[in-house]
Amino acid sequence: MTAGRSNRRQFLAAAAIGVATPIILRGTMAMAAQPVTVKIRNGVLRGAQGHGAISFKGIPYAASTAGANRFKAPQPVVDWTGERDATKYGPLSPQINTGMSGDIFQWYNQNEPLGEDCCVLNVFTPDLKADARRPVMFYIHGGGYINGGGGSIGQDGSNLARYGDVVVVTINHRLNAFGYTNLSHLDPEHFGDAANAGNLDIVAALEWVRDNIAAFGGDPESVTVFGQSGGGSKIMTLLAMPKAQGLFHRAISMSGAAGLNVDPAAAMEPYANAFVKELGVVPKNLAAAQQIRMQTVLDARNRAVAASFEGARPVIDGKHIVTRPMTAEGLAMHAKVPMLLGSTKTEASLFFQGDMRNFKITEEQMRVRMRTVFKIDDAKIDRIMAAYRKASPEMTPSDILVAVASDVQFRLPLTGAAETKSGAAGQAPVYMYNFNWTIPWEGGVLGSPHAVDIPFAFGTVNEAGEMTGQGDDAMETSMNLMSAFVNFARTGNPSNDRMPEWKPYGTTTRTTMLVDAKCEAAGDWRGDALREVSTLKIDPFNRAALYKYEG
Repeated sequence: MTAGRSNRRQFLAAAAIGVATPIILRGTMAMAAQPVTVKIRNGVLRGAQGHGAISFKGIPYAASTAGANRFKAPQPVVDWTGERDATKYGPLSPQINTGMSGDIFQWYNQNEPLGEDCCVLNVFTPDLKADARRPVMFYIHGGGYINGGGGSIGQDGSNLARYGDVVVVTINHRLNAFGYTNLSHLDPEHFGDAANAGNLDIVAALEWVRDNIAAFGGDPESVTVFGQSGGGSKIMTLLAMPKAQGLFHRAISMSGAAGLNVDPAAAMEPYANAFVKELGVVPKNLAAAQQIRMQTVLDARNRAVAASFEGARPVIDGKHIVTRPMTAEGLAMHAKVPMLLGSTKTEASLFFQGDMRNFKITEEQMRVRMRTVFKIDDAKIDRIMAAYRKASPEMTPSDILVAVASDVQFRLPLTGAAETKSGAAGQAPVYMYNFNWTIPWEGGVLGSPHAVDIPFAFGTVNEAGEMTGQGDDAMETSMNLMSAFVNFARTGNPSNDRMPEWKPYGTTTRTTMLVDAKCEAAGDWRGDALREVSTLKIDPFNRAALYKYEG
């Protein structure tokens, strides 16, 4: 181990968050855990005390979703007697890929078994003082609506709980075919909840928090949902769910732009029809699909998607999700919920990483891809290049392509959501940030890729050392991001002593906090470029052409 890495793994004193107490971040995960118990509504849990916090893992918030519960709304947990072991993470929802490739993302990956008994959550708390009434930070994992889980080393909530004096909750829930398959047009009486079962799981987990979190020192009346990518997208869809009203009080969406594009249930009927056909069951006997092997269901889902159908995702079913989030109806539903929306500076570099030649393309190669994917001419490309280089003259053709892909898919939709909420009457404030810290891997070629901000939000940058490298800038950036998130969870305002003044987003100032080792409050950041690409769209079935290298 190098001296620099060794220094980074020493205990570091954290600066005060503002209202929270300064504390120490751990240097390693390898510390002895002591057993501890807590009584909740279903029985007694045995967790562990270690890493400076108390954790309870694999807690069921709903019954197994196998057999007769498959494709149904989550069912209640049966009470247990004696102490239930809560020292290990629970099963992951059935899925194909459970992580991301490459050494720099090992902190993201999980090794828990797959299983339909996947409606489980994890709680991290500084202590079990029932009267502490700490803010609750409820995290929803990424992976789109297809894969992922809440139990990776990068999502360990111990540091965040200690740093912010908060209670952290992470969850697993149903995904892909098991969580988001619209069967209501085939059998609305028995399978009318299947289209949004995954989101109903999240609501059930939030109801568990309402009913049980006080035993862990949490305040059920101060719950902040936060999530990255697919998790952020699910948060946006929660904003359109009447059943979720009152279960959370603030919302942070990290790169969750996809949740703004929720379509009527009919849009997913072709996929559902293909899926049922691949399962080998007839629509009038869908109950047979509840008894088919888990892996067979996953295989059928893959074949259905391969037939050029977009895979499972939430839909507007008129019952559980009633509108798109940023419509007038959606805004009215959660008008009192402040929001914090953000993206990373070079989101799309993660997807270009599949072929490293993408980061050394010529201007003509960039133009070919822009013409092919966005259906624009060279005059428009000229204007786009000029707009980006106005603020950053050093941008290469590869830099511009990454920036356009990042902005069109992530920052532009989230900015639009911020403008809609900030411009509507009677709405709580909305704030925006952009995560700009550059990872040092391969000389910084990836910039700030999609998902990079997760260990910074959890204070687990030491566990993400292959990505964050040596030096203390990563820890400084992490404390900046955690400070913002914790203060937002505590007050609805992310402002804190580690950053410049952070004003709510509005169409006149368009304030965005640029999060780095040293933060900057920017007005209308990259606004000219964002407006220049505001009309560009990416066909989901032509997205591969954007990332494919052509020599």
